[in-house]
Amino acid sequence: MILLFFLLTQDIDYEYLYYSATVLEVQFKDEKDSAFAKLIELARDSLYADTTMNFLISKFDSKHGRERHGLKDIFVEIGEPAVEHIIAHIAYRGSDEESRALKQSLWVLGEIGGETYIDAVSAWITDEQWQVRSGAYATLGKSESPKARPYVLHGLDDTDPSVRKSAFYALTEIATDNDIEVLIHGLDDPSYGVRYAAVTGLVNLGGIVIEPLFRVFGNNDITDFFAARVLGELDSLDFDRSLLYAHPRAEVRFAYYDACTDTHHLKEALETEKNERLKAYLQRKIVHLDLNDI
Repeated sequence: MILLFFLLTQDIDYEYLYYSATVLEVQFKDEKDSAFAKLIELARDSLYADTTMNFLISKFDSKHGRERHGLKDIFVEIGEPAVEHIIAHIAYRGSDEESRALKQSLWVLGEIGGETYIDAVSAWITDEQWQVRSGAYATLGKSESPKARPYVLHGLDDTDPSVRKSAFYALTEIATDNDIEVLIHGLDDPSYGVRYAAVTGLVNLGGIVIEPLFRVFGNNDITDFFAARVLGELDSLDFDRSLLYAHPRAEVRFAYYDACTDTHHLKEALETEKNERLKAYLQRKIVHLDLNDI
């Protein structure tokens, strides 16, 4: 049986299929698509699956972006059956200090999704390389599983802003009402990227964040600016906007106006707005929104 399998696999030119599926230019689309489909077929075949996926994973250390994207597309198409194979090789960082193979493993797992990889990926959230930690948090978020939450929370205080941003964006995928205060705290993070990630998380939670936001509104101009953006995104909901209209900082009022798309509330704001530039902005936006409704 082993000899038969060996003879069968000799007829498969994996290198040719890989090159065709990941490197060929768009003008060779038919050949590229055919090779892509063949690799998927082999990866799903019980006789060839191990050999095919091990071969493809061996290419995770590639320095070429097109190959890495092609590999990602192949594994996403294979789906859940590929996860255990990737996890089996995840400890291999790559041939140099860039850790390309490890970062590719994390990326591909996240694109496949699901919760079966959570334990394996969580092992990398304390890695010495910030890129690896960031990739691990991004992948945990893409699991969209509550099981990832304890690991994701660990990254919100990471010393590297890029890692914190990844952790906050991961939290946006799995946040519950228990995370409102944590997300509000993120609005005042030193990193601009983290603040916008926190905005996304709060908007995703919806109306339950309005009261907690107003409890801190007026204490800090930075927090107020991003809180105003959240409230603008939630403008279809019913709440008192008087504090937003009366905020002493024009930047904060603008943050609300910029995110808001409800012409009724924008017209309401225009009645009390004293800043000439903001009045002009409101007038232009109202006209634009009204025209789009025609």
